[in-house]
Amino acid sequence: MPLNIGTAVARPRERTTGWFDAVDLPTGGTDRFPVIIAQGDPNGPVLWLTTGIHGDEHTGVVVIHRLLETLVLGELTGTLVAVTNLNPAGLRTRKRTAYYLDGDPNRHFPNPSSGSRPAVAQLQSAYARLYDVVARTKPAGLIDLHNAFIGSIAFIFRDPVFYHRRRGFGRGRTRGEAFALQERVGEMVSAFGFTVINEFAADSYVEKELHRSVSGSMLNGLGIPACTVELGSWMHVDPGVADAAAAGIRNVMRWAGMLPGDPEPIEGIPVLRPGYQVRRHMGPAAPAAGIVDMLVRPGQTVRKGERIAVMRDLFGSPLGPHDGGAIYANYDGFVIGWRHGVARYRGESLMALAIPDDSEMVV
Repeated sequence: MPLNIGTAVARPRERTTGWFDAVDLPTGGTDRFPVIIAQGDPNGPVLWLTTGIHGDEHTGVVVIHRLLETLVLGELTGTLVAVTNLNPAGLRTRKRTAYYLDGDPNRHFPNPSSGSRPAVAQLQSAYARLYDVVARTKPAGLIDLHNAFIGSIAFIFRDPVFYHRRRGFGRGRTRGEAFALQERVGEMVSAFGFTVINEFAADSYVEKELHRSVSGSMLNGLGIPACTVELGSWMHVDPGVADAAAAGIRNVMRWAGMLPGDPEPIEGIPVLRPGYQVRRHMGPAAPAAGIVDMLVRPGQTVRKGERIAVMRDLFGSPLGPHDGGAIYANYDGFVIGWRHGVARYRGESLMALAIPDDSEMVV
């Protein structure tokens, strides 16, 4: 049967567009998600691309545009579905969240622990309806495009996979099925070619409601390979990152059997392969309220005990328990990116690090 998402209807060897209705506005009109469907031979896999759930993260839509410019539909086996903005209100105001929704919109996708369809707000209901549409297409994978911290390297987050015979996250998924799914995710992120960083360990992952992010809900709720790709700093587009990401998506399409040819090299960005698994760590923490002076750059390797920042007050006097206000790395690893700004309250993290990870990715 023809594939349709909202008003967009797939047609073999054509690119079509349409709208997926989301939120009725009190001033009239409707906030809608823009949908692009590029189909080659319809007898092939489906791959979803989503972006813009945070209104101040803009690189993803440019990546999708550049990807589509290079896509030859005569070479495409299957269907590429792209939703180029999941938060129209946030994009209009250039804010992370929507002004009519409390909290982070990337924590409002359906909850895979209960299969519930949240309907407290229309936007949540729209996400639930979109979730159901994704399920019906039985995709080979989904890639959600974001931006990260100031100065951040470009990288991929890989989520844990949950399983349980009767209840909770991964309900109805066996341990063997969970390992098979995580292996498939590993193949997909490896094909993309960016630096791979595991998300928070399972307990923190659930506590932070990342199981209700776009990629987390698709992975653990629908059981399809899904990941979050972070495309460097927010609020601007780095052309080198955009080109590298478009190449990475084409590589995933080759992995899925949608495009011919060998994988493309990822160029124009650093790709870090430390030889061991790493996960996200927000730290170290500020020992006192003050001004932080970073001594290391994103992408730089650090060693436990290495001096990586200095804390001072507004007059330049050192803060904290160490001489000169020094702050030391509490783990080996590398710098992902800086937290925004220089002002820190006591206990706030100074930066994002990637540190060695021995936690379970199937839980």
